[in-house]
Amino acid sequence: MTTNFLTQTFFHKFITITVLLVLGGVMAVGCSFIQVVPNDTPTKSNIVFVTVTPEPSLTLSEGKRFKETITPEATSARPYFADANELGQVMVLEYHRISYPEDRYQRTPDNFRNDLQRLYDQGYYPVNFIDVVNGLPNVPPGKKPIVLTFDDSDISQFRMLPDNTIDADSAVGIMMNFHYQYGDDWPPHATFFVLGNDVQDNIAIFGQPEWAKAKLQFLVDVGMEIGSHTVNHTDLSVATAERIEWELAVSKHVIETLVPGYTVKTLSVPYGGFPFTLDFLKAGNWGGYNYSYAGNVAAWGGPSVSPFDPTFERYKVSRLEISSTWMDHWLTYFEQNPQEYYISDGDPNRLTAPRLEIAAEN
Repeated sequence: MTTNFLTQTFFHKFITITVLLVLGGVMAVGCSFIQVVPNDTPTKSNIVFVTVTPEPSLTLSEGKRFKETITPEATSARPYFADANELGQVMVLEYHRISYPEDRYQRTPDNFRNDLQRLYDQGYYPVNFIDVVNGLPNVPPGKKPIVLTFDDSDISQFRMLPDNTIDADSAVGIMMNFHYQYGDDWPPHATFFVLGNDVQDNIAIFGQPEWAKAKLQFLVDVGMEIGSHTVNHTDLSVATAERIEWELAVSKHVIETLVPGYTVKTLSVPYGGFPFTLDFLKAGNWGGYNYSYAGNVAAWGGPSVSPFDPTFERYKVSRLEISSTWMDHWLTYFEQNPQEYYISDGDPNRLTAPRLEIAAEN
């Protein structure tokens, strides 16, 4: 039976003004405000601090805790979630192969289905990585953003069967069927960091060179994101400047040639190997091919800070390498500590967060 896949287009609203996040009741020695740098950190125009009750002294990381409740004035006709925390952490999950048996770089299809079900049951909402870089503008009120990323463009991520249907046990097949089950509550969002090599069979895009163009176009049409993972999975930490620019320029060019009209905006450096300067990741040129990237994911690091956190580094965004142990650990942790996770207020023009009190040092 062949499933008819729906094409969806998603529009994003971007806010680019400078914002000062004023922290009320600061007790620690130092500045009484945090300045968000607009070039590195997304911003929202209306800042609302809201405190979760009835736990006014609930301990947070780094000695911060909730303070008094503040009732915000309505600034938008959109649904508004008063208990939002848009300064909370965000998990960016890192997958490689979806196959058997389970190992460090391989998640079984059944375990991947279980991952999605548990995420859905706990109120998570899938977004693309570029959405994190841009400040998570389209997360519904009360939802917790989650990013599913896939490195290496392995065939197990997107396999076509002899009858020209998508393998229901591949990552794309599993995610699309999950979307059909839950509709708009689980949109088909994920980011695939693909190798920009559509010639060599051993590293061809999704392992089937003849399907590379159609697969990439399908991902874009349903609302998923395509990012670069270089051309040949090169460790940029030991590469020359010329090789770095070649990998980043050519991989972007290959993908954009296969998907006319699409712009590759993000990347994942192989092995977590950063070049000797992050400037290479931001923009460059090789052989007449100009490139620029808006963000990059690391290969490890744990949950990421909020894109509105002043420490957010868009070219070193932390990820969680997925295994049964780590998946269970972090989902359990945030289930027990919900105040530490990003919860959307539903309004892309407003930043809502708990009013924080920085504990005084004794």
